[in-house]
Amino acid sequence: MPNFVDGLFVDRSPKAPDFIKANLSFQVDKFIDYLKSKANANGYVNITIKESKGGKMYAELNTWTPEKQTEITPPIEQPIKSEDLGEVIEDEINVDQIPF
Repeated sequence: MPNFVDGLFVDRSPKAPDFIKANLSFQVDKFIDYLKSKANANGYVNITIKESKGGKMYAELNTWTPEKQTEITPPIEQPIKSEDLGEVIEDEINVDQIPF
């Protein structure tokens, strides 16, 4: 169920040119109260303009927040010991056969 934005109305005239995507109307008193009540910790209110299945545009409160990233510790590199390498096998490719 959409979390509609109180005091904000979105519309688009069918006669509008392509470069006009939407018209926004603000019912100032309602919208200011809404903004104050929905502000996040940084003082922002994020709103997404959407289109219903019926083609009507509307504004919805965007409540998405990024997941907290856990710090990834890189693995500790271990020195390679000569006994770990095993037998070295020489390639059977002649340098003259390389095309570049």
